[in-house]
Amino acid sequence: MASSERTAPDTTPAAASTAADTSAVSPASSVAADKGLSGNPSSGAASSALEGFRVDCLMNARYHSAREAFLDGVHRWLMFGIIVFGSAVVIDLFESVFPSSFVKALFAAFPVILGALDLTFDLSNRARIHAQIKRRYFELLADVAERMKTMEQAEAAMHRCSADEEPAYHALLATAWNAAQEMVYGDRAKHYKLSWWERGAKQFRRFEGSRFPVAEGASS
Repeated sequence: MASSERTAPDTTPAAASTAADTSAVSPASSVAADKGLSGNPSSGAASSALEGFRVDCLMNARYHSAREAFLDGVHRWLMFGIIVFGSAVVIDLFESVFPSSFVKALFAAFPVILGALDLTFDLSNRARIHAQIKRRYFELLADVAERMKTMEQAEAAMHRCSADEEPAYHALLATAWNAAQEMVYGDRAKHYKLSWWERGAKQFRRFEGSRFPVAEGASS
């Protein structure tokens, strides 16, 4: 998701996505150098552009960090279930507690089901991909801070990073954007207001087409 919208304060991360729809994420704008991300003011054009770029990098890095942690966590729990339910001792334990042959067969089938889920969704490899992309964004941010790249080069590198990304989970992206805004702008940050449903399902639903209202000040 190369970068977030820098000019319209009511543009939501629902419009942002990864490589599949990068153009919706960061439309070209002649005023990008005059405003920070989502219209946040700063002392000058160069400073504003740098602040906006920092928000973009931090947002993407935090998004991929959250996806990595979630996928890796689910993968570990599935592996735990496979090991536990694959143990003959555990099956015998359930047999003594639940004498029904159906229940015993159900628990015996759990390792197969959990293993199939893990292989089908390829959780471990997907987590590693998110970790690699996260590292790219942090390295890109460091290159700009050390003046090893111009803003034009950095923007081009950011778009290249987007080539390996999957379609975004927009509610999660909004949460990452909120955190990045607070890190860069502090009390001047804007934030997207998400409902309890959107916050709870941010790792499971993409919320494509959803629009989240924007508010001034740091998010609670």
